[in-house]
Amino acid sequence: MALVRRSPVVGRAQVPVVPAQPGGGAPAPATVAPGHELAAAVPSPPAQGWATAAALGLAGIGALGAWNINAMVAPSPFQIGDTMSTFGALFVFSAAVERVLEPFSRWMPGRKEQDLYERAVADLDNGVPGAMHAAAHYKAAADSARGTRGVLMWGIATFVATVLSATAGFYLLRMLAVDPGWDGIAPWADALVTGLVVGSGTKPLHDVITRFQRQSDLTQTPL
Repeated sequence: MALVRRSPVVGRAQVPVVPAQPGGGAPAPATVAPGHELAAAVPSPPAQGWATAAALGLAGIGALGAWNINAMVAPSPFQIGDTMSTFGALFVFSAAVERVLEPFSRWMPGRKEQDLYERAVADLDNGVPGAMHAAAHYKAAADSARGTRGVLMWGIATFVATVLSATAGFYLLRMLAVDPGWDGIAPWADALVTGLVVGSGTKPLHDVITRFQRQSDLTQTPL
């Protein structure tokens, strides 16, 4: 009986199907045809610990900078008419920070690992021996580097947004407060909260705005 095999898949372990022998005997040993390999599975490690520490450190430096700005200048809080306008301004703020930092992403970790992975995939398509295992290892390294880059970019974006928020008086919690004179937390802490939200990127903000708009439409729809 012929051996049943599937096409190799990078990143998942694949076990060949071994046919049983007539009469209930032991299955025949699996054979691998020349030029074929079993798929290799390599777990993707998380982002590097130093990247997490650096990102948190940048967020802390941003909070310290906001505290110094408020101690020296104390800008007037920025006021917007309603909640949707506040979220809209926050979305524009976040998009602007992303565009400013985008040119610097080329120096972040991950480009080398991605290039090695793409070369290994090309070698796999060309039937180079050992390319399957190399592709699996480089895929895991590329995933880890991508996570490291994301954490670092979050820390840098949070730092930049926190400092800009304190400089312009763009305080998210104060803009959302019903009372214009609300002073529940210190301005530097409000700037840090704004920086954390902006540093998360436009995608979470877009989801929040869409959900809030749907709830507003349901509330305003007459029964």
